[in-house]
Amino acid sequence: MSSKISFIGGGNIAEAILSGLIKSGHSPSLITVADPYEPQLQKLKNLYKVGITNNNRSCLESFGEEGCDVVIIATKPQIVSVALAETSDIIRKSKPLILSIAAGVPSNSIYKWVDNGHGSKISIVRLMPNTPALIGEGAAGMIANEHTTAEQKSLAESIIKQIAKEYYWFKTDEDIDSVTGISGSGPAYFFYMMEAMQNAASKMGLDEESSRRLIAQTCLGAAKMVLSSDESIKTLRERVTSPNGTTYAAITSMESNNVGKSIEIGCMAAKNRGTEMSEELSDIKGQSSL
Repeated sequence: MSSKISFIGGGNIAEAILSGLIKSGHSPSLITVADPYEPQLQKLKNLYKVGITNNNRSCLESFGEEGCDVVIIATKPQIVSVALAETSDIIRKSKPLILSIAAGVPSNSIYKWVDNGHGSKISIVRLMPNTPALIGEGAAGMIANEHTTAEQKSLAESIIKQIAKEYYWFKTDEDIDSVTGISGSGPAYFFYMMEAMQNAASKMGLDEESSRRLIAQTCLGAAKMVLSSDESIKTLRERVTSPNGTTYAAITSMESNNVGKSIEIGCMAAKNRGTEMSEELSDIKGQSSL
C-alpha cells in the first residue's frame, strides 16, 4: 500500500494502526501525525520515523498540492468538529477518504462539518473498533457513506485489518450503535465476568495468578471454538452441559438469577447510550468559517 495517510490524533488506537502499517511495509514517509501532545509526537517519530506536527492543517498539507489519500480521525469525540472545521477547505479540495474512529460521532455530522454547505462529495468510513485492537486482536464494525467508492472501501479494509481480526460492513449509524453495544463495549463484559470468576476462585482457595491464567485461557479457548465451528453458540454450550453435571449446576444457578437476561439488558443499555452520545455530538457545530 502506497497511500498517503494523515492522522488527526495520535493516541493509543492511532498508534496501533500506525504500528501495523509500518510492520506491513508502509513507508513512514507517507504518514504524518498531528497531535497537541508533544511527548506523544516525539515517541511516534522516534519509534516509527513518521512525520509529526501539532497543527492539523499542516498535517494535511504535508503532502503538497495533491494532498493525502486518507485522513484518519482519531481525536476525542468532543473535538472532532473543530478539527474537521479547521481543515475542511483542504479536505474539500483534495477529497481524501475520511476514516473516523472517533466513538459516537455520526457519519452525517462528519460530512456536515467538512462540507459546510458546499455540496461536496466527501467519502466517509466510520469505524467502531474495541480495545483488543491495541494488540491487533480487535473486532470492528464499519459503515461507508454514498460517496465512498469500492476502491476506497478496500483501502479502508487494508488499514482496519492492522488492528482487527474480524471486521464487517454495516449500513447505518444506528447499526454502529448496535455494534458498540456488542463488540465495542464487549471486552469490558468479559473482564467483568472474568473478575467474578476470579473472586469465586479466591473463595475456593485457588491462588490469584493460577486462577487468572486459567480463566483467561478458558475464555480464549471458548472463543476459538466458536470461531472454528459452524455450530451455534447455543449448541456449543449445550454440548458441554451434561444433565445433572457440574456445568449444568452452574448454568441452572445463573439462569435462576437471570444472568443471561441481565447481559442482554446491559448490551441494550450500551447501545442506547451510544445513540444518545451520537445525538449529543451531532448537535455540535464546527467553529471554522473556512
